[in-house]
Amino acid sequence: MYNNKIVICLILARGGSKGIPRKNVKKIGGKPLILHSIDVAKNTKQIDEIYVSTDDKEIKKISQKNGVKIIDRPKKYAEDTSNYLDSVKFSLNLLPDKKMNPIIVLLETTSPIRSKKNVEDCIKLFNEKIDCVSSITEVKISPAYFYKINNDLLEKYDSNFIPKNRQEMEKIFYYNGSIFVTTLNFLKSQKNVVFGGKMKGYLLNEKNSFDIDTPLDFKICDFLLKEK
Repeated sequence: MYNNKIVICLILARGGSKGIPRKNVKKIGGKPLILHSIDVAKNTKQIDEIYVSTDDKEIKKISQKNGVKIIDRPKKYAEDTSNYLDSVKFSLNLLPDKKMNPIIVLLETTSPIRSKKNVEDCIKLFNEKIDCVSSITEVKISPAYFYKINNDLLEKYDSNFIPKNRQEMEKIFYYNGSIFVTTLNFLKSQKNVVFGGKMKGYLLNEKNSFDIDTPLDFKICDFLLKEK
């Protein structure tokens, strides 16, 4: 519970993954990737209930073995092309506590290094005056150095950014998806993406915000987890 509201954690974990086959059940840091998110949620004191939304029997088995409730996700919400928000909305529609507008905590399985303190801090940042809280990461490279290719030539991605010394650069951040806190009603009102409205950011350090997207990322993250 937080501020007299039920807090529900939702973890989306599909079985298919082209970049890293069977990614969510592959062992990293000594246990399946999905289990890192489950364990963080279980150790976060404000979280009352944990659901894993999946289309996969092995993910379902691991989750249930660790005391987590399952939402069976149909294939159309578990493909490479499936919209994340649509998959979240489908899962939320099956929750028993919909009428109470609970706080929803979304955890990405591909960010296994974030800590329970990170999750607890994000929940504590949330209040009724804002729509959501998102973990963010500081951008190390200025957009002034971003280019696109147009007719085989490099072209500035955004001419509004002027190269500056690192010390003079305005700090900018990106939404990393590791931790997202909001309410069920806000997510139901969204059209294309989960984030938006009045949003507070929670800065994750470089290590805790590490995200797995490629086989190389997986190897690096495995090393970092074993170093903890």
